[in-house]
Amino acid sequence: MSSNLVVAWPHGIICASDRRVVDLVSGRVQTNRSTKITVFGCSDAHGAVVYNGIGIDDNGLTPSDWLLALGGKGNLFHRGLFELLDLVKNDLQARLQIIRAKYGPKKARHTFVFGAWHKGASAIYGISNYERVDDDKEAVEGSDEVTLSSFLPTPTARLRIVTTGLRPRLTDVRAIAEALKTGPPNRTLASSVRAVRNVAYGRGKATGTVGASCQWAWLGPERSQVWFGLDVAGGAIAQETPNLINIGAEVHLGGSFSARIGGPGMLIGDTYMGDDRARGVARYDAAKKKFVFSELRCGICGAPWPASHRFCEVCLYEKHRGKGRAQRRIV
Repeated sequence: MSSNLVVAWPHGIICASDRRVVDLVSGRVQTNRSTKITVFGCSDAHGAVVYNGIGIDDNGLTPSDWLLALGGKGNLFHRGLFELLDLVKNDLQARLQIIRAKYGPKKARHTFVFGAWHKGASAIYGISNYERVDDDKEAVEGSDEVTLSSFLPTPTARLRIVTTGLRPRLTDVRAIAEALKTGPPNRTLASSVRAVRNVAYGRGKATGTVGASCQWAWLGPERSQVWFGLDVAGGAIAQETPNLINIGAEVHLGGSFSARIGGPGMLIGDTYMGDDRARGVARYDAAKKKFVFSELRCGICGAPWPASHRFCEVCLYEKHRGKGRAQRRIV
């Protein structure tokens, strides 16, 4: 189960998601570096997709891989937005039927949330078999049928915030809205990242289904206005970017340096950027035809520790938590 959110208002869309994947059956943490955001362009829209529910299927594929597979089939992302949404919906339904038959309806639950600029407006669409983006109710069991829901701007709802998976605290959601109204746009982004991280650390432990590292994407109304980044607990030595389908985007590398990757007709998955210290982050596997990221397990707590992270996020939390307890005892 992930924690993600989509914030949409008349001038921007922000998507943020954690990066942890746990095993569907055992609940054991499999990785702390799964890319759960896909930035896309189609013939009449551009946007970003986040998801929650299935983290990895029996074939070792994540839902981000599912989207890349669709992107590689007959230029599907060159079609219109509503045709694309329908294709994703049908693909998801077919995949969930297999999972449902093997693991039951409680395990076969999944949601894709699209934050998209379409005809000059910021829109939010949900593709799910157990929840909707225009309602905070959710079913315990996943349905046989996957449906499409929408949360469009109205005169009374120009700002919309949709949270799915393990939802942030109401106070954190309100802080996002307040930041947008009273501060610069970067404050809204910081509040969104903080909301996801508070889900990871807010339950008194750092080993749950949500990780503390957060990927984000920021999209303006023009297709050239796409930025993204990675916020890692304790800091990172490399940037690991969301996946890109048929669009380019820009990432800040530090100081005055930035990079723009992707473009029309391109599919880019599991990329990283960094200096000489980042050489151990990934290697190219010729057999798999993809980058394989290094992720050893922490020698203290056993949690997956991506090579791009300066510290183990679980041990880092426990260290700061211990300091907080000591300070409370002193007071």
